[in-house]
Amino acid sequence: MRLLLGVVHYYSPGDGRHGSLARDPLPRVRALRELILQLHRLFGASAASLNHMARRLDAVHDHADQLDLRLCVMQDRHVLSELPELQGLYHTTQCDPGNPLLLGFGCQQMLASLAQQAEAEGEPYDYVGYLEDDILITDPDFFLKLRRFNVAFGDDCLLMPNRIETLERSGQICRFYIDGDYNPSASEPYRRSGHRQLCLEHLGELIRFEQPYNLHSGCFFLNRRQASTYFAAGHAQDLDVSFHSPLESAATLGMLKTFQLFKPALSCGRFLTVEHAGRNFMGLVPQLS
Repeated sequence: MRLLLGVVHYYSPGDGRHGSLARDPLPRVRALRELILQLHRLFGASAASLNHMARRLDAVHDHADQLDLRLCVMQDRHVLSELPELQGLYHTTQCDPGNPLLLGFGCQQMLASLAQQAEAEGEPYDYVGYLEDDILITDPDFFLKLRRFNVAFGDDCLLMPNRIETLERSGQICRFYIDGDYNPSASEPYRRSGHRQLCLEHLGELIRFEQPYNLHSGCFFLNRRQASTYFAAGHAQDLDVSFHSPLESAATLGMLKTFQLFKPALSCGRFLTVEHAGRNFMGLVPQLS
């Protein structure tokens, strides 16, 4: 499976309203390091087996993916200088939309160009993905589950993962689904499948999918046919920031305009998740802060 993943990365010391504007860069450095390493752990092509008798490493071909990881940055407003050991694991693309809040649209334009070029050269990507720089994938079957969903329900439907944060306190770890219902009117013009209940059997369990009010995940992943449809529609070039804010608009609005979005129902929420590396959302709940 050939994967093209674009990561929107920005950091400039500021007022701390967002993680990208925190005074201390260390949390951003840690999050980006883990994002890059985790993608290669799960989907990188390099693998080997420890041969104990010969005290050597033997190459293993375990049907790994071909990962093309691109970091979209703006000028020198990033933390890549703090990650010299990871050079070679990604390519850097400079985008300058003028306003850093629009950097995600630059990333989408980069993805469109690379995907269309690969298609023209006869080496298309199987999945094209977009991630904010604090999103962690921890499921090795992530793209297999996406493929299973679209085989079952068609490419007009796009499955978005549930974002989670974890709270570690007093010997307990609690999982929080952070994208609860929010501002239904923002997504109402695009939600035409709220009445539909999609179900899929997975490893002996029935997984339900629904169309909640909040369809933002800070990321999206398109198979080859979906990517072709989306980029041909021109939404990647459309600087429409009418969905909540420019950040949410870049990650989600184009998807809303093109597909019917679904998420795993919370009762089956673990089926497809990504982890938000920060703890910003739990801080919104007074008794947790």
